[in-house]
Formats: sequence, C-alpha cells, structure tokens
Amino acid sequence: MKKLLIFFIVGIFIILLDFIFNYDEDELNIFISDQEIESLIYAWQLQVGRAPEPEDIQNIISDVVKEEILYREALRLNLDLEDRIIKRRMAQKVSFLREETSIAPPKLSELEKFFEKNIESYIFPERFTFTHLYFSAEKNGRQRAKEAIDNIAVNESPKSDPFMLGKNFVEKSREEIQRDFGEKFTEILIQPIFGSWIGPIESAYGFHIVKILKKVDSFKPSFNQIREKVEVDYYLEEKQKSLDSYLIELKDKYQVIINPKYLFNE
Repeated sequence: MKKLLIFFIVGIFIILLDFIFNYDEDELNIFISDQEIESLIYAWQLQVGRAPEPEDIQNIISDVVKEEILYREALRLNLDLEDRIIKRRMAQKVSFLREETSIAPPKLSELEKFFEKNIESYIFPERFTFTHLYFSAEKNGRQRAKEAIDNIAVNESPKSDPFMLGKNFVEKSREEIQRDFGEKFTEILIQPIFGSWIGPIESAYGFHIVKILKKVDSFKPSFNQIREKVEVDYYLEEKQKSLDSYLIELKDKYQVIINPKYLFNE
C-alpha cells in the first residue's frame, strides 16, 4: 500500500512537471493560415495597385510573424494591463461583434412604421444654388467688395481673390452653407434676392459679393423614394438596441466600485 502511494505521488509529480515545462509549448507555435495570408496579399494589392512579387509576399509574411511575436511577448509581459487604448479597442471589438449579430429582415409594415416615426429626419431641407466673388479681409476686403458691385453695374469685371472652396455652389442646404462660410453669411438666405449681385457679405474668411441663382424648397419624400435609406437606418437602430440590451445584461453581472466623491446625484 505504501509503495502504491509513493508511486501515485511520483506520478502526480511527473505530471505537474510536464504541465509546468510544457504548458506554453503551444503558445510558442505561430500558425499563419492560408486564408490570412491571402487576405493580407489582397489588402496589399489594393493599397499598392499591383500584384505582389514573391519577395513582397515574403515581406508580408515576415511582417505578420514579427507582429505576432511582439504581440505575444507583450501579453507575456502583461503590457496589455491598465492600458486604456487597448481596453478601448477590445471593447470596440466586442461591440462590433454584438452589432453583427444577425437581425431578422424587417417586414414592410415595420419599415413604413419606422419611416413615419422618424419622418422629420428624412425631410429634404431647402437648398440654394449661388455664385460668389471673394475679397480677403486682410486686403481691404469690404471696400473692394463695394467697388466690385459698382464695377459690375457698369459691366466691368472686378478682380477678386482666390477662394479655397471654389466659386460656384449647387443646391447646398443652409447647414452646409453655414459650415462653409459661417453663420453671418447665411443671413442672406432669410429673404433671398435672386439674380442680382449683393454685398458686401461678411463670412468667416472675409467679404463676398453673392448672386443667388436658385432655391429648391424643402419637401418630405415618400417612403418609396428613400426606402433603401430607411432600411439602413432601421438596421442601425436595431443593432444599437441589441448592443444596449446586451450591456444591460452584462452590467447585472458586475459590481462597480467607485469612490463616492466621484458620484454626482442628478
């Protein structure tokens, strides 16, 4: 009985030694699948614009191996711990995986209901087509803009400054114009004057003279006109709902411990 016990203890000891010294053996093997290599070659070809030569393929594989080795060493050294960027990236990957969870194709009635519920977000805003001449504020822009109006009145071509966004703008919304020129510039759109040069008009860059050529009134599209966009928006909302529900489930599993001084009652 005593010998059997000794034999059993020795056996356990050998197993433990094998476990200790060979536990990381698989981790020292780096396997790069054909699928991954083909994917990397395809990405390289898209980026470079030609098929890779054998030397290029060797470099691609070499880079992957180097990256995998350094990644594993970083894990071995626990460099992933307390790294906010890594945590954020991993959280994003979990979110993406959850968002990719299959969602049943919506019925037509569901899409129509979604469209009616969010109709305000599908309204096409009024849009303006106009041309302009720009005069830099650093080059006496206001006065030069006034002179340009006078020159145009007597059929003389005024000399303006180059404008980085161009001269002609076609069917731009008020929001787009405000983004490009600033809020003050959009005041001319409140009661627009069509077909005549007006100015000086101040923008975030300087001064302008402007000719508004056309206005397209805002309108509500029909469901059939934008069905594809409605379907995309529906899927995005359902994915977000799925992720929110998943987070609520996960939160119940964790206890969050925070210093009370950082908690603020609403």
